[in-house]
Amino acid sequence: MAMGIRPLGDLPLIEPTSTESYRLALKAKILADDHAYHFQALPGSERAQAEAAEYLCRRLSLTWPSEDMDPLDAVGRELDADLLLLDGSQEGVPLIAGQLCFANDWCLEDKLGRSFLAVHDIVPGFEATIGSPSLKLLERMKPDRPVWRLNWSIKPTDRLDLSPRWAEWVNARKESVTAANAGDRCYFRIERQTLSRLPATQTVLFTVQTFVARMEELAADPARARRLASVLRTVPQPMLDYKGIAPFAAPLLAYLDDAAR
Repeated sequence: MAMGIRPLGDLPLIEPTSTESYRLALKAKILADDHAYHFQALPGSERAQAEAAEYLCRRLSLTWPSEDMDPLDAVGRELDADLLLLDGSQEGVPLIAGQLCFANDWCLEDKLGRSFLAVHDIVPGFEATIGSPSLKLLERMKPDRPVWRLNWSIKPTDRLDLSPRWAEWVNARKESVTAANAGDRCYFRIERQTLSRLPATQTVLFTVQTFVARMEELAADPARARRLASVLRTVPQPMLDYKGIAPFAAPLLAYLDDAAR
């Protein structure tokens, strides 16, 4: 397991996408349907939220968000990304606020207020391998040096909101994956994550922008299909279980092997 952290440099904080308007409309609907589930903030996080909103507005040339709602919630409605705040001034760097509409198997009510390591305690091998280095990275980040990384998974749906309330529906779809239909039923899901330290409050702003691609499109290139199969074969079983790939790993590998030929 590796952190894969790189300096953000001149790269954009949020990548422009051709589907931005659709995704912003989807985010607005998700928030309208159950706001309290998808936006949460601890009391006392208001100053950190305001600094994060100001940072995002300045960096992305946005107008200052409405004063009728929490700053992080308001600015998040203009961005094709989830927004999370970690308090770098507290021991353990706990999660103190977030707008999370396109979650990958987790929700705010299970993580809010917990330390960084506790948030990740479900990840196999995390604490024993990269937990301590990751925490030190957060504690030592400089305000003028944002970083980014990628995280990946494979899902039997292109649905963006995969919070735990959808787990039963997703699990049922896993059972329908076969070697014949894996290209159509499976989707490669990438999270482009950035981390920025805010100087006044020492808050760490964590952005998560999600991209989804149908496996059939990726596997149309035999070399890419071969690489994907090779990566899957190197993933330890506990990580396959954690990522939710284990139930359909065998038919997916059979599909990729065939596509690679």
